[in-house]
Amino acid sequence: MQSISFSEIVRALKEAGLKPGDIVNVHCRLFTIGRILDTPAYEIPENYLHAFREVIGDQGTIVVPTGTTSFGRFGTPFVLEESPSEFGVFSEHIRKSPGAVRSLHPIQSLTALGQDAQELANDHPRWNVGHDTIWDRMLQKGGKVVTLGIAPRHCLTFVHQAECLACVPYMYNKILRGEVFARGERIPDDFFIAVRYLEYGIGFDLSRLEDELAARSAITQIPLGGDNVWVTPMESVFETVLKGLRHDPYYLLRDVPTFVDGQIPLDGTTIQREGAAPNYFLPG
Repeated sequence: MQSISFSEIVRALKEAGLKPGDIVNVHCRLFTIGRILDTPAYEIPENYLHAFREVIGDQGTIVVPTGTTSFGRFGTPFVLEESPSEFGVFSEHIRKSPGAVRSLHPIQSLTALGQDAQELANDHPRWNVGHDTIWDRMLQKGGKVVTLGIAPRHCLTFVHQAECLACVPYMYNKILRGEVFARGERIPDDFFIAVRYLEYGIGFDLSRLEDELAARSAITQIPLGGDNVWVTPMESVFETVLKGLRHDPYYLLRDVPTFVDGQIPLDGTTIQREGAAPNYFLPG
């Protein structure tokens, strides 16, 4: 396995375009980059955190996915302060770092660490994407997506923010009910998540998006160890996805779904279900 030095990590992050004060949404697969010289395995996440802090400074903020898909798959209880991240050792290290703030969502939480952590992650709405979510807040503040050891086409989860606004036909808003705890109390409210229809075998393919971002020089790719670091502004991702979805609602998918006529979302007119006139605004 290839080895790199701490200074090489710092250099790569700077050459990729990161600067003091940046808000960075980090996705990583560190083992593809290689070991850090003279560093035991358990210290590698802290070394990467230190490298980010050296580049973005005290005024910068790191945001990582700390999702818990086990809540949706198996009904595993979610405890805001305790449930471990299911997105790797670096995200778990950030979650457990002093001063980290985790957004309250039982499946798609993110954790922020740095100057804007409270503003980004605290008092989060009950939905995972859309208005005033941590994704929306990062976009409004000029955030950047950083991927280490994994190409953007495999981990640009920020695209779901644009999908939400484009009303893509292959997703719906699911109600989440289960055991959710925060600050020592059970949260009685429902949560919501935008999810794909499982019965249609919908699969994502972001290669076209990545190619278009590269063609626009919106992605910077810098070699690091056995892999690369990629940096792209969230605004560029957002605008490119919305433009792509405007021309092709299946822009982000591997194949066009084969929806069934008469079944959601291709369920036709509603006269047979609501009568001669809609009643949702009429007095009860």
